[in-house]
Amino acid sequence: MIVKVDPASPVPVFEQLRAQIERLILSGQLATGAKLPPIRHLANDLGLARGTVNKVYDALARDGLVATAGRHGTVVLAVDRGATTHDVTAAAEHLALVARQLDLSDAATHAALSRALLAVPRV
Repeated sequence: MIVKVDPASPVPVFEQLRAQIERLILSGQLATGAKLPPIRHLANDLGLARGTVNKVYDALARDGLVATAGRHGTVVLAVDRGATTHDVTAAAEHLALVARQLDLSDAATHAALSRALLAVPRV
């Protein structure tokens, strides 16, 4: 599972991680029945408190995306994957808003998105 957090981002690390795992599930990159990494391992890998990762897993469980079975791990549930186009549209709108707030040109915004797409490997 490829996720990363940016502690310098204005978006809280909890939300960064929750949103990334949600997108991986909705896109099908994390298939139904796939096990999420143990809380302790993911927290260590990302340099986060275990409580933060635990809250993320709890939030995903409340949203019906995963089921937590204690020591047996956390697994991805079957979900409606039709929301992915909406998610990308919402992310694009957010990017456009941030770019406008920062007074970036359209060219600079497109270039930043292109660099980001090249930096993130396809799974």
